[in-house]
Amino acid sequence: MSALVALDPRRHRSLRFDAAAAGRGRAIAQLGRGEIALAACDMPLCLAKDSGTGRFNLVALMALGGDNLFAGAAGFHATYMPQAVLLGAFRLAEGGTGLAIDPTDAALGARGAALVDGEGAAPLVAELRGALQRLVEDVTAARALADALARHRLLRAWRLVLRRADAREHALDGLYTIDEAALAVLDDDAVAALHREGALAAAAVIAASRHQVERLRQLHAAANPDDRLTVHELADD
Repeated sequence: MSALVALDPRRHRSLRFDAAAAGRGRAIAQLGRGEIALAACDMPLCLAKDSGTGRFNLVALMALGGDNLFAGAAGFHATYMPQAVLLGAFRLAEGGTGLAIDPTDAALGARGAALVDGEGAAPLVAELRGALQRLVEDVTAARALADALARHRLLRAWRLVLRRADAREHALDGLYTIDEAALAVLDDDAVAALHREGALAAAAVIAASRHQVERLRQLHAAANPDDRLTVHELADD
């Protein structure tokens, strides 16, 4: 993301938001806890460690080492668009309209819904601000879920290697998924605790979504017919 600027009704009078164009150039999306089942319909879900805090973030993969495979010229083609993708051009800000924008984002331009109405912010701005606030809360809940999974040692490194026909390889590093073997041997107290938190059901969906990597490979093949790509999951060392 480029430098953010405050949304200014005078400066951005003609700026519009095209939700269908959101997501171009984004290979990964952070998820809120409430998005797990929806995003898993199309995308592999996994976790990535924040280098600053050491905590895990829940994310959805939308590409295999390239551009977003769901975002095309005709819009976003998936069962569900993650909120971080839809709202990727915006951030909460203090004062003014309460929003900051990335002017270079593909979703902002001359097409779509107006962000300015007369001399002030359009009603859409309040809707976007509310959606961002809800997303922040949902991401916080996802981090709490990830903390619980990590505390019970239910995460393992997820090593993906992309191999092309000419034998070139590219690894997707730093990803984690559910350790299903560890999940199977949890003691009764841990199972009960995780079940009460709703973490067991979430872990099952995250684990199953790993197979959506094949969906990404198919989309990559359709968009790049001359680039034969295979995806290999490596066992832990």
